Amino acid sequence: MDIARPRYADSPALAQLVSDSTAAASRPDAGGLAEAALEKAIQLSVDAKVEARLSVILEGIGDAFYSLDGDWRFTYINRAAETFYGMPRDEMLGRVIWDLFPWSEGAELRARYEEVFRTGRPVAFEGKAVSAPDRFVDFHVFPYDGGVTASFRDWTERRRAEEELLETQARLSALADNLPVGMVYQMLESDNFFARKFIYLSATCERLNGIPAEEALRNPFLLYELLLAEHRQRMFEKQVESFHKRQPFDIEVALRDAQTSETRWQRIVATPRELPSGAVVWGGIQIDITDHKRAEEHLQLLVNELNNRVKNTLAIAQSLSSQSFSRIGTPGDEGGASARSAFEARLFALARGHDVLTRENWEGASLRTVLDEAFAAYRERPEGCDLFRISGEDLRVTPAMALSLSMVLHELCTNALKYGALAAPGGRVSVSWETPSGSEGTRLVMRWEESGDPPVAPPARKGFGSRLIEGGLARELNGSVRLEFAPGGVVCTIDVPLA
Repeated sequence: MDIARPRYADSPALAQLVSDSTAAASRPDAGGLAEAALEKAIQLSVDAKVEARLSVILEGIGDAFYSLDGDWRFTYINRAAETFYGMPRDEMLGRVIWDLFPWSEGAELRARYEEVFRTGRPVAFEGKAVSAPDRFVDFHVFPYDGGVTASFRDWTERRRAEEELLETQARLSALADNLPVGMVYQMLESDNFFARKFIYLSATCERLNGIPAEEALRNPFLLYELLLAEHRQRMFEKQVESFHKRQPFDIEVALRDAQTSETRWQRIVATPRELPSGAVVWGGIQIDITDHKRAEEHLQLLVNELNNRVKNTLAIAQSLSSQSFSRIGTPGDEGGASARSAFEARLFALARGHDVLTRENWEGASLRTVLDEAFAAYRERPEGCDLFRISGEDLRVTPAMALSLSMVLHELCTNALKYGALAAPGGRVSVSWETPSGSEGTRLVMRWEESGDPPVAPPARKGFGSRLIEGGLARELNGSVRLEFAPGGVVCTIDVPLA
């Protein structure tokens, strides 16, 4: 048996070799030789078994693996490397790697391999594959048995994805760094609220706050300290609430520029996002809204000025009516006195409608507030608390609707006080509404219904109040009003579009 270069040693061969060595040991001149042969056979058998097991492992791993001898010849190639190279390993074993892939002559890969040969130290690096220059490979090379062994993994797609991601991040950073009035940031959440930290701040941080992004990244409290004292507690409470509920937050605050000391208004909006790792990152934007705030203040001044002028105009109209009707109401002129009183009452009703809208900056009004203002004077009577029953979900109405309803409700109350439910001890007024939707949009359908009053009959002629109720409101709001003088009490139905 040839034991000098066995490929694999099995148990029967080893048993035979032991038997032969024992027989040889019985000869006086062959004792030392038999012992040496036995030791060598055992060593070769162990090496063969280790090699076989190692081969099984290397065939099963995902990484490509091969080894080269001192003359750069392939001595081992696993299945993954064979697949990567795209040629049978039997055609590669025993051949010089640089002959198989001549383009790599003088390439970085060969220089790194020669470095391992020269220094005997392993290296890890990224480079181009010897078989495919357009593929990027992560190499681990180390010396072994007079040659080198290499394992590698193709990460071309990952590298391309990383490059695309870096390019996308660069574009986004370029965009964020040049926002004229905004700063973009990302903050990494921590179990401890005070341990949160910025992981990204656009370069516009300095333009908006007067602090370079690099300094704010190192110390986020530099930005918090810019907040005006009266905004800090509100900002802190808002952030803590959002932190615990993991809900977006939106807040407007004033801060002092670190360089110019100018007070600027900022809007800060942030939204949490959970990463695949489970960590939470808050992405946000800070927008300078100083000009917007100044425009709001200017608009408020204009609205206040308009309100004052409307009030002054109504006061002048009231004064003119007093002067114009000053001689009316003398004994025997009851009609003139009644006209003067009605005119002034209508002016007051119009003024109350304006007051409601003034409190709301003329952006609209609550329907219940309009009703409360219209009924306030009548509720001051001893039985006033029970005079009106109101039912319906509160809603916002436009300024035009608020004024028109104020005038119509005044006329209805006036008529009810003279001839209807408010004139009788047990009289009541029920006001209800609903908002049905149809092909033409949502509408307000309101019903005024009197009860407990003396039987009523349609008037012989329509006065100003009836004409205002039935014609004015319908004309102003593009709707319809139906006034019925039912035996049980007056019923008024208002149907107008909400839009």
